Amino acid sequence: MKLTTRDFPMRLKQDGPPPALLFYGQDQGLAARHAVQVRRAVLSVEDEEMDAESHHGPDLDVGRFVSGCNAYPFFAGRRFVLLKEADQMAAPARDAVLNQLKSLSKSSVLVVLAGPLDTKSPLRKAFEAHKSAWCIPCYPLEGRELMSWIRTALRDAGFAVDDDAVTMLAERLEGDVRNAESELEKLSLFLGDRRRVTLDDVLESVGASGAQNGFALASAALAGRPGPALTILDGLLEGGEEPLALLGLLTQRLRRLIQGAAMLDKGQNPEAVAAALQVFWKEKNEFFAQARGLSSRHLANALLRCQEADRELKSGGEPRRVMERLVMGLSRGTR
Repeated sequence: MKLTTRDFPMRLKQDGPPPALLFYGQDQGLAARHAVQVRRAVLSVEDEEMDAESHHGPDLDVGRFVSGCNAYPFFAGRRFVLLKEADQMAAPARDAVLNQLKSLSKSSVLVVLAGPLDTKSPLRKAFEAHKSAWCIPCYPLEGRELMSWIRTALRDAGFAVDDDAVTMLAERLEGDVRNAESELEKLSLFLGDRRRVTLDDVLESVGASGAQNGFALASAALAGRPGPALTILDGLLEGGEEPLALLGLLTQRLRRLIQGAAMLDKGQNPEAVAAALQVFWKEKNEFFAQARGLSSRHLANALLRCQEADRELKSGGEPRRVMERLVMGLSRGTR
């Protein structure tokens, strides 16, 4: 059964976890976060030591995996079995998982985590078709979904947050929930006993240099200025900025430029476009200049370059080289 990440929390709360779940996609931080939600719904903290176990797809011990899925719990109502990196399994291991899915045990909940799976993936097809299993794609949150996630995460941590602070955080944090959670933890430590998050707090804690220079990196690269863009990139990487977070900024910028160009072509008012796309107020002039000046072909090619860089980073590519190639490619492609 297919579910969206938006529907998943409510279904989990209403119905409890089904016998098997597959979380797959680019945002492995989001997938891992969902897996934790399922574990908490199945086990108490006291039961985790005896009734939870984890397996690794690339070197899966099939016998141990099958035994773990079918074993009876020691103390909890059901056991929790986690299988990571299922997209990296060899064919025999994959077939064992598919066979287990055909005869799910009532004594356990199986959670499978995988990277991107195309529509032909046997694993994805099996979970989508199964009436008693859930299949949830985990793609990077963006736009209003990311802003909603930020508000919820801060609210759950006991903070109120101003609207412009949420906008800035969304610009800064797109890419992977794991990176976003790390940045929100830094923000929490920065605030101390204060319970309201303002724009000034965000600029100081996540770093005006990080966020604003991230905007500058996107602007320079997409303006066809490789020299300044590489200089900004070097400074950000030397300052400890995460490559995936920077890639998220570039990707988000491109997607918003594509949307903005389409909206402007339809004759929509620029201020209405800026509000709809949550464009940060200091960025408006340059945003609209690029939305009007860059061709749709250039923007589409640039987005493809970002997707390729994402695959390289997540498959172990050397971060600095991947990002430098991307910046050079974006700069050449938009001239």
